[in-house]
Amino acid sequence: MLAGAASPVALFTIGAVLARSALVAREHGASAAVAQAMGSGARPLPKAPLADVMPVVLVKLLAHPLLVWGLGLAAIALGLPLSWPALVAIVLVAALPSASNVSMLAERFGADNGRIARIILWTTVAAFFSFPLAVGLLK
Repeated sequence: MLAGAASPVALFTIGAVLARSALVAREHGASAAVAQAMGSGARPLPKAPLADVMPVVLVKLLAHPLLVWGLGLAAIALGLPLSWPALVAIVLVAALPSASNVSMLAERFGADNGRIARIILWTTVAAFFSFPLAVGLLK
């Protein structure tokens, strides 16, 4: 029963982190706007651009599976006992989106969990398109 609740709790946590990061960004923007109106030189904080997240998404969903596939082919060429179905399974696991528990780890260790939650969100969205392509290419 507890294991069945892990995924919904993780998704709820990611949603809460995204909502909180949006609120914090809005508060900082409002604070900077008030300070600027009062004559301070403070500028509003720039919103995290999509360009900040997309390189990580591309590395996770494109470079990571390609690297795993290349290493697997090299292992097979060296004579290591790696079957083709096992290689396909390993590459498909590498092609999955970022795990939701990364957001909880970021929260625990004080990393930029808002950015990490956006990376998880975008890797999940992009994986709807990239994962079926990976499956089709590995058939």
